[in-house]
Amino acid sequence: MDLLQLEFDIRYINAVSRKVLEEHALVRLIISALATPDELQNLVKRDFRVMNRNGETIYTVKLTSAGRSRIAPIDERTYEIVMDICKNKGSRQRVFNYTKDEIDKIVEKYSPANRKYNALKLREAVIEILRDCLFFDHDYVSDLLNGVNLDGVIDFLYDSHPMFSGMWDLDDDEVAEDFIMNYMTMTGIRDAKKIAEVIGESEERVARLMRREFRRFL
Repeated sequence: MDLLQLEFDIRYINAVSRKVLEEHALVRLIISALATPDELQNLVKRDFRVMNRNGETIYTVKLTSAGRSRIAPIDERTYEIVMDICKNKGSRQRVFNYTKDEIDKIVEKYSPANRKYNALKLREAVIEILRDCLFFDHDYVSDLLNGVNLDGVIDFLYDSHPMFSGMWDLDDDEVAEDFIMNYMTMTGIRDAKKIAEVIGESEERVARLMRREFRRFL
């Protein structure tokens, strides 16, 4: 699939899943840490850690599947959202109580029309985007998947993963504007109210960003 289409699909799933915080946290962990359904099922609150590296705050998660563990960096927003949904949980309590089928249905629910994703398909889409960012001789994506070379993986993700730079979120107006314009191009929908309902933004903000973009062409 075209990389532009893949990136739009990932951004879309990330945006629309914000309507349910726990489900959004699950989606973000797939996108940020490339978590598998097994790893998501095994997550407990204490698996999330904050570390200091040369004065820089780094957020990580320990992911476990079939008795094997790996440490993966996650972006700050994902860490904050997970801590929010876990605020009343004990350190050994599971973060999510979903079956694998339920995890797949959550991702499918937030997929774009006519392009249905499950957890592993979403994960593969992010992997493809990240592999396209490998301008080095070393394969940092494989390091992430195998839980090795943490320092190198951290540097790579902060340089290359759009989730870590905020480019797959909608907080910044320029980023949100770009996504809305992309949304209109991909879907053909140009009604601010409809777009706002789908992506979980206020109609006022969507309309304002649409007007700002249109003014550039006047």
